[in-house]
Amino acid sequence: MLTSSGFALATADQVSTALWRNTINNRFTQPQFLALNGLLYKPGIGHYELADRTGVDRATIGPILKRLTEQSLVERRKDPADSRRSMLFLSAEAVMLLAEMASLVETVDRQLMAPLSAAEQAALVQSWAMLSEESPLQEMAEFEESAENPVIPPLTHYPWFFLRQACRNYRRLWRERVDENISTSLFTLMEVVSLSPGIDIRTAAQMASIEESNAVRIVMRMVRTRIMSDPRDPNDARRSLLSLTGNGQAIFEQLQARLPLVQRGLTQKLPPVAVEEFHRLTRLVARL
Repeated sequence: MLTSSGFALATADQVSTALWRNTINNRFTQPQFLALNGLLYKPGIGHYELADRTGVDRATIGPILKRLTEQSLVERRKDPADSRRSMLFLSAEAVMLLAEMASLVETVDRQLMAPLSAAEQAALVQSWAMLSEESPLQEMAEFEESAENPVIPPLTHYPWFFLRQACRNYRRLWRERVDENISTSLFTLMEVVSLSPGIDIRTAAQMASIEESNAVRIVMRMVRTRIMSDPRDPNDARRSLLSLTGNGQAIFEQLQARLPLVQRGLTQKLPPVAVEEFHRLTRLVARL
């Protein structure tokens, strides 16, 4: 797992999210920006169509739009052809905010792709686009054509957008082919502990590219379900030393045997000669 393309994708996506948080601060999350950008280029669509076009899960688009509506950034209007359907539009304030954000979002992209040359960036973005569950290139091109004097580029302008879509597809494949109840982060932590029994939580989190606070929550869950044990370090009572239980090791080995199914599904759209380069470049973006 630690050397897989899926792990590289997930870690690169975490780098993207961290860069976004450090650059944009708390102004907007990436999903909120996706929704606003989508409505800029396709005003009047419904929330499910917006979710599908921007790669936001349908289950989460509702709360995102609720918050944006409360902030007076998104307006809902009844569809004159179907009173049961709401049409979504940006407010004038939202358009101004997007214009102000343009340079900041560009900064996120530059920092994310900084380890690569221009040619490598183009090749990797193309690979990420091909790895998406449904390549958004054609549909997103409609956004670009529909906007007049856009204040910010469409989503297809940003490499992090394609990285996000590829990572989303990776997680879908994981749920379908490995386990829908054990997340990729949980499995990665299991692998680190399997390779280094007795490791402390902080070091395990660093090796698994997981924020320490998230690692603590994952460990607590695995201890409750008797997948992992976390006795105190006899030399330092502040530290917990992690190891898999017998049941945990058996579960880990069962899941590990299914990993090739995810790798094949993830890269099946790439030409064979492109798979190795995609893996290498994604690891560079992930700072691995």
